[in-house]
Amino acid sequence: MPGRVLVGYLDSERGRDALALGRILAKARGAELAIATVPEGEALVTAARDQEADVVVLGSTHRGPLGRIVPGTTMEHVLGGAPCSVAVAPPGFADRADGESVWQPLVGDTDDVGMRVVGVGFDNTPAARGALAFATDLAERNGAALRVYTVVRKVAPIAPGAPMTPAPAAPSELEIRREELHEAVARLPHQVRAQPVLLRGFAVPELVKAATLGVDLLVVGTQVRGHVGRLLHKSVAGEVAREAPCPVLICPTRVGSPVPAAS
Repeated sequence: MPGRVLVGYLDSERGRDALALGRILAKARGAELAIATVPEGEALVTAARDQEADVVVLGSTHRGPLGRIVPGTTMEHVLGGAPCSVAVAPPGFADRADGESVWQPLVGDTDDVGMRVVGVGFDNTPAARGALAFATDLAERNGAALRVYTVVRKVAPIAPGAPMTPAPAAPSELEIRREELHEAVARLPHQVRAQPVLLRGFAVPELVKAATLGVDLLVVGTQVRGHVGRLLHKSVAGEVAREAPCPVLICPTRVGSPVPAAS
């Protein structure tokens, strides 16, 4: 996985948050750290492309009582224009004191980056499989535990007086997703101590709630369409990055790109 982690940095609170996360991710991945002091948007996309970055780190855009807002157009342009993964640092990430986060700033020559638990959203799509591979490698490199989340929507209850029909012979979505989740986890290296977690409800709130339970980094996949990508602020990945209390890393997969054959 070694590559180049590029931090979009301007001298601001956002920039310091991004730099703190970039340093940790570079150390955790054994990657080179690069800093681009350019305006966000096309200039950052150009820097990411020129430097062949595989991860671009951004700070949050807005800070308020409801959390942060995804740096929408910047993220879309980076994912669609480079494309590479994008990591978003939560507000105040650079200034968190002891006890507020299990992640600590890198100090001295220690190899411990403070990464204890890596979470990943999984729905067995090509984008999710890419995110799982990224999260697995990161967890294995750092001795972290891996939590693999699959969210299945709850089925609406049958209304009173509705005609009863025989139960279908085909397996339910819950059964299919559970089997996919356990099969995916069974193939992972035992060193990551992968835990399958089946959640019921809507994807965004369930993943965000899971991220509050001691997750140091949440990895999610997304499909990218066209040069400027999807409207991430309307996608699961974008919504999760907006609301999660921990850093979120989005792995893009281009729609229509070939899927590597399983080894």
